Amino acid sequence: MMRYWLLFVGLLTGFVALGQNPYPHSALQEVPFEQVKIVDSFWLPKIRTIQTVTLPLLFDLAEKQGKIDNFRIVAGRKKGKIRLYNAADSDVYKLLEDAAYSLVHYPDKTLLARVDSIIGLLAAAQAPDGYLNTQYMLPFSDPASPAPTDQKVKTFGYGPDVQWKSLYSEWPFGYSQLYSAGHLIEAAVAHYRATRSRTFLNVAIRLADNIVRHFDRTKIEAYGEHPEVEIGLMKLYEVTGTATYLTYADLFSRYVKFTRPVDLDGSKNSRPLVDQREAIGHCVRTAYIYSGATSVVRATGAADLQFALGSLWRNVVGSKMYVHGGTGNGTKAEQHGHPYDLPILNTYSECCASIAQGQWNHQLNLLHRDARYADVVEIEAYNNALASISADGEGFFYSNKLNIDSLGRKNEQSGVRRTYLFCCPSKVPGFLTGFNRWTYAHDVKNGLYINQFIGSEVNTSLAGKAFRFKTTTNYPWKGDLTLTVLENATSLAKGTNLTLYVRIPSWVRSDTHLPGSPYHFTPTAQPHGYSVLVNGKPVKITALEQGYLALSRTWKAGDVLIIRFDLPVRRVYTSDSVQANTGRVALLRGPLLFGLEGVDNGFDVLRFKLPKTSLIQVANRKISGVDAVVLMGTGLDRQKTVPFTAIPYFLWQNRGVHPFSTLLIEDESKIKNEVKQTEKVNTNG
Repeated sequence: MMRYWLLFVGLLTGFVALGQNPYPHSALQEVPFEQVKIVDSFWLPKIRTIQTVTLPLLFDLAEKQGKIDNFRIVAGRKKGKIRLYNAADSDVYKLLEDAAYSLVHYPDKTLLARVDSIIGLLAAAQAPDGYLNTQYMLPFSDPASPAPTDQKVKTFGYGPDVQWKSLYSEWPFGYSQLYSAGHLIEAAVAHYRATRSRTFLNVAIRLADNIVRHFDRTKIEAYGEHPEVEIGLMKLYEVTGTATYLTYADLFSRYVKFTRPVDLDGSKNSRPLVDQREAIGHCVRTAYIYSGATSVVRATGAADLQFALGSLWRNVVGSKMYVHGGTGNGTKAEQHGHPYDLPILNTYSECCASIAQGQWNHQLNLLHRDARYADVVEIEAYNNALASISADGEGFFYSNKLNIDSLGRKNEQSGVRRTYLFCCPSKVPGFLTGFNRWTYAHDVKNGLYINQFIGSEVNTSLAGKAFRFKTTTNYPWKGDLTLTVLENATSLAKGTNLTLYVRIPSWVRSDTHLPGSPYHFTPTAQPHGYSVLVNGKPVKITALEQGYLALSRTWKAGDVLIIRFDLPVRRVYTSDSVQANTGRVALLRGPLLFGLEGVDNGFDVLRFKLPKTSLIQVANRKISGVDAVVLMGTGLDRQKTVPFTAIPYFLWQNRGVHPFSTLLIEDESKIKNEVKQTEKVNTNG
């Protein structure tokens, strides 16, 4: 505990050095992840699996593929050939970020030593002027370089002459340099926050300064790139207070061309971001640029960006998002499709796109203090993000399917988790190990916001006073949350006068599954409200403030707040605007979507019918080592009554390849039969 308290004190010192609030136009500021240690029975085992199984496995794979050797070769520490991949360096950076988040929960010395060793390689490989990307540093005359005729060289370019050269007209030549740089910076800031070491941070600062020296507005307007540098620059601005990084994050957010020649109606998203109203193009790129731009608005108050981002959010959530939070309808090159065109079988729903949606909606929640954005984060986390990685920590999806048979499934795109290293496997672990980033926030009026429900120990500061508490919960299996105020170094004998704001989830407070979406609930006879107790006494429920319940009092050490959410099984329907879902229903309990997997059911789950009159019960079951809740009831298989079992969406495809169905038939006369198209995945995610 003393180590954790010292880390907290060190954090406060770091923010004092910044000198001011980096986000003066933001309604909320997040409680930094290093002040929130996860201790619950749901998230913590997953984090430990990632730390002890997933990250060593992926670091080993990065070694096998030569992605770490590339840094050794550029640094002159090893002879060999540079191995070319699509944005190879970014995978290494993302793994370092994943590891940094995990170290807050478990100070694993072996992992920390490996991380520090790789950071040393990055520092050694970095050019004197700060540039760092192993594909664009060595000349062709160097023995380590590939031949100019190499196909990947022809596609992506190679060598110093291609540094910071990426034009829309020549895409993808020279592409992903700013993307990789953004991931380096984001990883370096996470490492600095978790360890207080500046070694990696100094690498990031030198790289960011190189970007600033090279680019101006004219060059940015002509540049074609995969977004991410905007996010990195804003993270760097947070910890350094250097206004130049904010200025450049603003410029890149507004003017860099994140569209590609292959995109539908690329003329629209080639315009400055302030002129865009519809999400067009690659699903990961769009959400990354929106996330970085929202951070800029939090810092600058830019009304034009804010207006555009509001329009884009309504377009995505209102017409281009699947019931599990996925985006991308199977249109070629991993793009958003047209509004309400959400075919079930062809859904692309890349893991990275869901993670990017989580990042963006978190930033929107901080900007606006509106629980609907945190609702989206929750749906992404408990469904897409958790489904992206297998229970044993060794397999990864690329595409998150909704309904799928067992034919033609052979890889991560077609419904089988596989051990591989590219954008999703390197990004997913950090979503989970860093989920504490999105749990708590505070305002300037001594208000603490509980956005996500995880068991945790928290050391933070509100209005200059230390505030320490712990939360315990069995969420999402049970709807309970207990917050206990703890003693701290300055004593709470006199108490702290503050308001606790608790997000009341959309599945409790409203009739929509995702606020602003076409998905809604049917009324249920079961209760779906909540109760509140403080020190064992019921609290009168007052009107919510933008989805938050406000509890104001003088909180003292030993005070206990208990929130209990009812968790009935809810049927989720879709408005007629999404024709693919007519006649179908999904099952939700709390934030969890459920589906039928063939291994549990002796019938064709894709043709199974769930009548409106079917009663559904809840049971406990262990699935692939996970203590889980399942849904049980009866339905129809070819007019014959059969029992069924539905499992949480995130646990499917852990027990072999079997058919799976999330959007179930309720009214067979209304359903649309789809033809499954051959998927062509453009790996630019």
